[in-house]
Amino acid sequence: MSLSTLEIAQLRGDQDDYFPDTCTLQKVARTSDDQGGFTEVWSNTYTSVSCRVSPIRASLVEMLEGDQVSAASRWILSVAHNQAISEDMRVVHDGETYEIEHLEDTHSNRTARQAYLMRLD
Repeated sequence: MSLSTLEIAQLRGDQDDYFPDTCTLQKVARTSDDQGGFTEVWSNTYTSVSCRVSPIRASLVEMLEGDQVSAASRWILSVAHNQAISEDMRVVHDGETYEIEHLEDTHSNRTARQAYLMRLD
């Protein structure tokens, strides 16, 4: 069954009621340094973005970085269907910073865009 344009618009309007929070989407700018490397500076690209951030159950994993073990948790971010977002951004929500691992928006008639996030705990 195919949905009409009006029905899709109605569903998208209803979806907006399920974004209880706001977040900031950031993009990185890299500038070269004098030693052949670069410095990263994250800047706010979109602020006050209506969203929902939800944990993925049983998603706590441990990662080995150098000689240190870090715990990472996984989350799902939902934003409006037409919100600009990409995998090279990161998300700041409620004082926490999340890396975008994957953007899931290939389905038709989407009412929201979803991104899979990772946060080092």
